[in-house]
Amino acid sequence: MKKGLLIIFFLLPTIVFSQSVNNFTVELARAFSRDIFELNGVNFLQPVVKVVNSTSNVGFYYDAKIPFSVEKPYFKITLQTMYGITPESEKTYAPTMPNRPFNPDNIQEFVKVDLNGLKIDTAGLIHYLFLNMMYDGIYGNHKGIIDVPKTAPSALGNKPTSFELRKSALDTLLQSHPMHDYLKTLGLADTLKSAIQSFPDIFNLPPGGNITHIFAGVPQLVIGSLYGTELLVRFIPKVNLGSMIGNFGFWGLGLNHNFTNYLFKNIPNNPPFNAVFQIVYQSTSLDNTVGVTNAKLNADADMLNLNLHLSKNFSKYFNIYAGASYEKINISSTYKYYLPVEVQWQLKLLEWPNYSPTPGYPGDQEPQTAIVKLNDSQFKFTVGLSAEFYNIILATDFNFSKVNIWGASIGFRL
Repeated sequence: MKKGLLIIFFLLPTIVFSQSVNNFTVELARAFSRDIFELNGVNFLQPVVKVVNSTSNVGFYYDAKIPFSVEKPYFKITLQTMYGITPESEKTYAPTMPNRPFNPDNIQEFVKVDLNGLKIDTAGLIHYLFLNMMYDGIYGNHKGIIDVPKTAPSALGNKPTSFELRKSALDTLLQSHPMHDYLKTLGLADTLKSAIQSFPDIFNLPPGGNITHIFAGVPQLVIGSLYGTELLVRFIPKVNLGSMIGNFGFWGLGLNHNFTNYLFKNIPNNPPFNAVFQIVYQSTSLDNTVGVTNAKLNADADMLNLNLHLSKNFSKYFNIYAGASYEKINISSTYKYYLPVEVQWQLKLLEWPNYSPTPGYPGDQEPQTAIVKLNDSQFKFTVGLSAEFYNIILATDFNFSKVNIWGASIGFRL
């Protein structure tokens, strides 16, 4: 047996225990919930990031005609709308069950020696041994005794899925653990067994929002023109959009520069097409209270769009346009969450079927905080048709990207 285990054996009389069995069960449930979130949170949310990236960067242009100079500024005020159908491939992901293979050397992570003797991080050790059991039941000698669902719903999907932990399977895995006999010697076998016997049978994974399509709209202002350059502005003040979304704010700034004259110096008044390079930066802020446990979500997103687009006027009023874009999004979010209500019922932290604390059932009073950073980038191609007559602006286009989006514009020019 390795050195770490021998130290524990010989210093047994000085071991210090600091928690009750019930507390160990609750702490194990918290740790396991955190493991589930850390392993699956990004995959659960990533499809939303793709949708936001594809949707938010639609409608920046509907022609490439920008005069080099004007006697007085002009203003184009439009409402940009976006519509897309959620791809089936983005509605699910392959979930991961928390697990960790056993290594005797790792036991020393939970052992501290000081002047008072040997102290054991009992909760940490129980968590580690439990993850060993999960590994054994998924990949080890008892492969298959723990069943991991092949798919789970993403934030866009809607199919209830859970990790099921049968008591008989957990008992078998505990009895087979390489540390089991030493746990008896240490007096920890009953502690771990009791924690596992009162451990929740089911950990539900988030069901998603059942989002089959995406629709959004944003007001947009374009001001021009100075040396062939326009300023683009988007803005939505922070408003409450209901319980599903929460408080949402949005703004964006961009510059459009016409370089047609550089390409066709000899025919500046009658070029075969117009060309514009555009750069746009957008930022969003979201905070919400989620679910019956009142989890707190705060998220900020930064988006960058670089594109080159062309347009051709084929009649007095109508244009065709096309463009290629590179788009990138970064999202930083803080999520303060509690144990799922179903888990709190099983742990007797809440009295079934209540969702709030009652006398003798205090609920989960130790929320955990997770910081999640998400990002996505893509290339997008756009083709569209626009018309401008009597100062009225109309346009529609289709955007080919990870999530294909229809776009439409309606507005007027001052």
